[in-house]
Amino acid sequence: MTHFLEHVVFKGTRRRDALQIALAIESVGGHLDAFTGREVTCLNARVLEEHIDLAVDVLADLALQPRLDPVEIEREKSVIAEEIHNYEDSPDDRVHDLFAEVVWQGHPLGNRILGTVDSVMGFTREAIAAYHARCYTAPNILVSVAGRFDWGRVVALVAEKFADAPAGSPIRAIEASPNGRGVVHQVKDLAQLYLCIGSAGLPHEHPDRYALVLLSTLLGGGMSSRLFQRVREQEGLAYSVYTYADSYRDAGLFCASMSVQPIHGRRAVQLTLDEFGRAAEERIPDAELASAKAQLKGNLLLGLESTTNQMTRLARSEIYTGRYVPADELIASVDRITAEDVRRVARELLSRDRLSLVALGAQSEKVFEPSDLVPGAVA
Repeated sequence: MTHFLEHVVFKGTRRRDALQIALAIESVGGHLDAFTGREVTCLNARVLEEHIDLAVDVLADLALQPRLDPVEIEREKSVIAEEIHNYEDSPDDRVHDLFAEVVWQGHPLGNRILGTVDSVMGFTREAIAAYHARCYTAPNILVSVAGRFDWGRVVALVAEKFADAPAGSPIRAIEASPNGRGVVHQVKDLAQLYLCIGSAGLPHEHPDRYALVLLSTLLGGGMSSRLFQRVREQEGLAYSVYTYADSYRDAGLFCASMSVQPIHGRRAVQLTLDEFGRAAEERIPDAELASAKAQLKGNLLLGLESTTNQMTRLARSEIYTGRYVPADELIASVDRITAEDVRRVARELLSRDRLSLVALGAQSEKVFEPSDLVPGAVA
């Protein structure tokens, strides 16, 4: 419903219809967009400084005054249903949601952001309006601004345009369990077998979060990473090989992902387990650690050249930390990480009893099962 509501607010507000919403920003050369993640919805506009009054006005209109027209709601159900069908035909996206379902068993974090066709078709105007009234309140709204602007002017604009935000209450989420794990193979007639191997990760404010991000960089952060070199360059099994470490308020996810021919699936899994084991047991060479740190810091600093990235980083910093975290502080946090920190995190998160495996695609001889997570099971 969160995702559905993000769509419906663009279908009209009490002051603008859908075309007027689009023209308001595009007619001055700006860009209007939105996305829904696992913990937030972001409505965002990018405009020249001279049009910031208009951008704040349009965003406040979308957030606080959606018309929620019943006709538009019914029409948008069909649009979202098509988006879901398209998603089902995108195995490189679907496998990651399957992995989240396994790791966060029974928790809303493991639910699909898009929902299902049945759930979307069951939405009513009354339920959507009630959900909007509960979530889009002053304690739950954050305005993040990046680029060239006058601070006092923006504060005054936000105070004026968002003055009607209901008092409401902060959203209280159900605490996520860190114990979800399993092996799932969803058999589907695909040319490639899509794989996710990993475990529950770390919350955003965990002291070891950057050690985990550094571990992810070392294992699958680029062409020089261990998994890319082993699985693609040495064995030639996959075109795309990467890892990621997602962090949320009270939970996280670490995943190594790749797609291979079904006949190479078990070999790819075992190579991944081998690299997990090496990271946990062997000392990381100083040069490799320094290279991973330089890559991580470089990505951070280069990201600051984008106002959109700055806007997102400012928002995440406020949501999870409650304060602005300067780039210098983040870089210092990365510099303090030792090889032993990374190895300790690898031992804790990548141990055999924490790992999950999700496969999406055809089976070679048999479907994957728990025994496939035993290192050395396949030569």
